Order: sequence, then structure tokens, then C-alpha cells
Amino acid sequence: MGKSIASRFENIDIESSVLRAVIINDDELTLEMDFCLEEAHPDYEAPGEGEDCCFHPGLLKFAGISKLSLDRAEQPAEANRRFAIKSFNIEGTKFDMACEWGDIHLQARSIRVLTE
Repeated sequence: MGKSIASRFENIDIESSVLRAVIINDDELTLEMDFCLEEAHPDYEAPGEGEDCCFHPGLLKFAGISKLSLDRAEQPAEANRRFAIKSFNIEGTKFDMACEWGDIHLQARSIRVLTE
């Protein structure tokens, strides 16, 4: 039996995490993230100088997508490559996130959280 969705985010402060990239491939979507790890996470290290969090690279991988809506926000030419998360919600197979990159809404058969 697999882990519940909520337990996959255990010891990750998702609201303080940031999005780095959105990759679409067939019926899959991958979000490259810098996860803000909490002290109890096995990969936690003391935050770097000038950082509020222990940022650790990772991925949110969605497979078997049946619905997908991306609404890209306009970015200035000197756009930041780390996009703050404004809201984040996973309910069953549905995922919704609003961030500086834009809005992402989808429904997927599989949702995986991977830290590198």
C-alpha cells in the first residue's frame, strides 16, 4: 500500500517552497521545486546564509493526467527563476496551485513527491 498524499509532504513546508520550472511531457507534468524542509526531514541541513529555509531540490511528478489547465502569468524580461507559492491544494486526484509563475490546475492518476 502506498503512502497517502499528505504523508508525502511530511516535514516539507510547501507554502515556503518555491517553483523553479514546469515541464510538460505527454500525459505527465513535472514541477521542479526548491522544497523548504523542516528540521525533522531526513535531508534537512541548516539554512544557508541569508536563507530562511533549508531549500532542497525536488520534484512533484503527476502522471496519467486527465485534466490540465495552465494559466501563465506575464513575466518581466528579467524574471526571477524561483517563483513563490501563493496557494497549494491537493484533494484526492485534483491539484491546484497559484504562484508567481501562474496557476496550475490538474487531475492525475498518480502524484509523487521526490527529493533529490
